[in-house]
Amino acid sequence: MSESKLQRYLNNSNNKQFINKSFDDFRADLLSYANQYYSGQIIDFSESSLGGLFLDFASIVGDSLVYYSEQQFKELDYETATDFDNLTKFLKRANIKRSQSTPSSVEVTFLIEIPVAENLKINELKPNMQFVPVIQRGTILSSSNGINFTLTEDIDFSKDIKIEEGDINVSGNVISVFISKKGLCTSGFNVSESVSFTNASKGMFLSYELNNSNVTNIISVFDNENNEYLNVEYLSQSTVFKKNKINNDVYISTIPAIYKYIIEENYATGKTLIRFGNGEGKTLKDNVLVNPDDLILPLKNNDYFSRLDLDPNLLFESNTLGVSPRNKTVTVNYRYGGGISHNISEKSITNIESLKIIFPYSEEYDIDSTIKQNIINSLSVTNETKAKGGTDALSLNELKELIPIAMKSQQRILTYEDLIARLMSMPSDFGRIHKAVALDNQHINGIKDLYVICKNSQGIYENASDALKQNISNYLNEFRLIGYNINILDVPVYNFCINVKIKVDSNSNVDFVLFDVANKIFELMRFDSMQIGQSLDVNKIYSIIEKTKGVIHVLTKKENIIKSKNTNDNFFDFNANTNIFYNDNSFNPVMQYKEGMIYVPRAGIFELKYSTLDIKISV
Repeated sequence: MSESKLQRYLNNSNNKQFINKSFDDFRADLLSYANQYYSGQIIDFSESSLGGLFLDFASIVGDSLVYYSEQQFKELDYETATDFDNLTKFLKRANIKRSQSTPSSVEVTFLIEIPVAENLKINELKPNMQFVPVIQRGTILSSSNGINFTLTEDIDFSKDIKIEEGDINVSGNVISVFISKKGLCTSGFNVSESVSFTNASKGMFLSYELNNSNVTNIISVFDNENNEYLNVEYLSQSTVFKKNKINNDVYISTIPAIYKYIIEENYATGKTLIRFGNGEGKTLKDNVLVNPDDLILPLKNNDYFSRLDLDPNLLFESNTLGVSPRNKTVTVNYRYGGGISHNISEKSITNIESLKIIFPYSEEYDIDSTIKQNIINSLSVTNETKAKGGTDALSLNELKELIPIAMKSQQRILTYEDLIARLMSMPSDFGRIHKAVALDNQHINGIKDLYVICKNSQGIYENASDALKQNISNYLNEFRLIGYNINILDVPVYNFCINVKIKVDSNSNVDFVLFDVANKIFELMRFDSMQIGQSLDVNKIYSIIEKTKGVIHVLTKKENIIKSKNTNDNFFDFNANTNIFYNDNSFNPVMQYKEGMIYVPRAGIFELKYSTLDIKISV
């Protein structure tokens, strides 16, 4: 009998065998069995006989059962599973989230015209503080192709701003200045939805599916009694982080999560479901801590007692998993939308759709409404760089690849990688770390030294503020093990310059060659991407210079190419009309030179602070 279409299909489907039996195997076994036990009743088992028909029928039944058995085994493993419902269970078990498209982010420059301050020195430009505004987070901008971008942080024009000359009166005096500052914006559309839950849903875990797909951020969830519901990873989670602003510094604090919800994703439709707790909320005090006397009662009035095993979670036992919004109306504010199309080009964001602006420094003054409106009307926005980060929704196969990574992840800090990964996952609202490294303490075992460094708006390294260090401490404290102590320290920054003397070909333009050498060193060495503890590769600098067209020979020895810069080298640059400052730290390039590398001191980082001044090429 020729191989049937079904049998070929079954053979092609059985890529990974568990039972390892095919149609031919079943037929051979059945034929052997029939010849042994039924040779007296049926003699002919050829393909055209009745006996052959029975053998083929039984064999194909067995092969079909094997196929379905193989499929059931495959569905037990996420790597071989094909059923969508089963894959969804694997993804939920691994806590895979954010399967939808992601938004893009970009820094947008806000430019505004402000009257100048009075009684200024000659050639001094400074805005009048009573007219200086703060553009608040939530301000909505839009690009030329209709994509909205929302400001994620307040922009305070009282500090870290760029100042340019504005209008000049008939007397030749500057009467206004243009001040600018950048703010991080995220793409997406903000919407609000409301849902009313009935009184008949007592004890149930109520849920609501949002209307739009690709939800990127749930901004807030409130009920009609003004209770705020907090987003948690799981309903038994008892605390969350909260942002507090004190004196222009933002601090992290932990608060109890009584009203809470979790997010569930529909991998088929890309929509998001919010699921709430099931508690009544009438005896919140009793739901926080159990009565300690209940734990001590078995030990009372006993002269002796054995070792007592106690689950610490019993002390925090809760009767519910969050307060239910039963018989309430819940309003959800969220942002949705994303994808590759949101990675817009530079200078595309020019429109202001919804402006949130305040004048916090004008409380002592009575600002004229016309002046205030003129200041608001002068505001303009633009993105000097492309928006990045927007990606399309992940496919099912891409989600499957995330499962082993997610299953190995943990909500605690055990290794150096855990520590750095957790630090970098801290929301940027509480401060931004540019680089970090964790090292063993040199003096005490069991203590880790966490070195962190930031960058200011000019791209220059600076130490983390006390507020940022406090936020790091509060954030990491929720994930570290007892006894896992961490010191948060500043990264020592070592400024340097490159001073090289070369010999140029007589047929080449000397000025052009000198400029070309300096430009290639800056572009190819990428000093801005150097990591903490990374050495300076003098061999590479030397090679770049030698390979530059017009250079005959490098006259400076390798160990003398790098020079240290510190506060002793500070000066006033008359060409740029600014002060040049270097860090206090210094190093000895010759002593730290070895085989073409200059090694940075422990946990330090090299910085070429002023590229135009600190790369000196001469003949």
